[in-house]
Amino acid sequence: MPTSRHRRKGRTRRTTPSRPVEKVDRRDPFLVNAPWLRRMLEVDSVEARGDAVEALRLIEEMPNGPDGRPWWRPSRIRRLRQIVDLEDAAPAWVWARWVVAQAAQATPGNPNRALEVAVATRGGRSTLWGVDDTDAQSKVMDHDWVYRQLVLHEYGGLAEFIRTRAGKVLLGRAAGVERWVSAPMGGFELFMEEADRILWFDLSTRAVVETINLGAAAMLADGECVIGRLVESDGVALFESAPLCVPPDRLGGWMPSPTAAADALGAVMSQLVARLHEFDLLFDLPQRVRRQLVQPADPDLSSDQVGTGGNGQEYDAALVLAALAGEIDVEGDGDSDCTCERCNEGSRPLAPLVAAAVLEPGTVEALTPLLVASDSRAVMHLARVLAAPADEVCLGWHTSWPMRREVAWPTPEPTGPLLVWERASGAAVSA
Repeated sequence: MPTSRHRRKGRTRRTTPSRPVEKVDRRDPFLVNAPWLRRMLEVDSVEARGDAVEALRLIEEMPNGPDGRPWWRPSRIRRLRQIVDLEDAAPAWVWARWVVAQAAQATPGNPNRALEVAVATRGGRSTLWGVDDTDAQSKVMDHDWVYRQLVLHEYGGLAEFIRTRAGKVLLGRAAGVERWVSAPMGGFELFMEEADRILWFDLSTRAVVETINLGAAAMLADGECVIGRLVESDGVALFESAPLCVPPDRLGGWMPSPTAAADALGAVMSQLVARLHEFDLLFDLPQRVRRQLVQPADPDLSSDQVGTGGNGQEYDAALVLAALAGEIDVEGDGDSDCTCERCNEGSRPLAPLVAAAVLEPGTVEALTPLLVASDSRAVMHLARVLAAPADEVCLGWHTSWPMRREVAWPTPEPTGPLLVWERASGAAVSA
């Protein structure tokens, strides 16, 4: 039989290795996440009872989600650690702010409407940022100042949380938080800043009001303005959460609402509002912002590293040590050896920045082994200068050094050498 001219001789085909097929978990995401969702509800309930120790323990038992990544918000863990570290030294306003933080994370009220208004205020959905829609919406809920004010106050989230979820122990420690529900939005012009307090000119009542210094004025010049809700807890006046800096010329047609305030800021400022706020429990500036304001004299602490949070604990320890050594102007009286631009441009107190560093989780553990008896006078000076509860932490240092048995400290100011009883020799030496 003749061979067909169209028939090709057989040849070995080159085989290409098959690509590995990625396994896709097609299980119901709710079922996959169910153990962590149950734990989250359990932690919510424990927090609402006011038990920070148990809440932190439950979180640390299940730190990572089913995908191996951290499950819990770092800000939530940080708040719990701060409350646990302070224990009974936490004043009532700290507990009240914890109530506000819990109400914000529980999102009662009308979070969907608050989200719509906040996104529209900042310029629409095109301004959102995140890996997906869920992540983008979470960032709005975590960082957007307008959203937080709307969901807590205008749409009743704080009132509902206090009425239906907050336990008696939590509310008992958070004295006066029920009155925070009706606190009006106000505009305030910076009048004067001292180490432990700030004086503001209330733009609506034309009166001077005082708040504890939690850093709200750290980036303001005299005459600049903020908007926020002025509240009180156990005799201490403060803003219910971090106030918002607003250019004075934009407050001419002031309207007491968060959306009107954001409209007054303009598009660029609205983006900063949406991204920078972290609503710290004990301070009115985010960590990454306050760590850029003053640079301790430490060659290992470059500002770019601090800005990324790579050595935040080391920065906080260095700042406190600089305050103890008199290298920065804590009280704003110009009496320091600091040569940085901030300390010499207007003699503004750095006490709130030092207080925030003292209260940051990990600072006490980092500094306690470094402090010696000769630091006693400087520590007591910080205890007199810093606002509560940082002053209580300094007093705790003062009474816990292992080599110091007793300190004779004249009041109100020491006039002679500070006598320190050394445990080893039992003799009195000058500190």
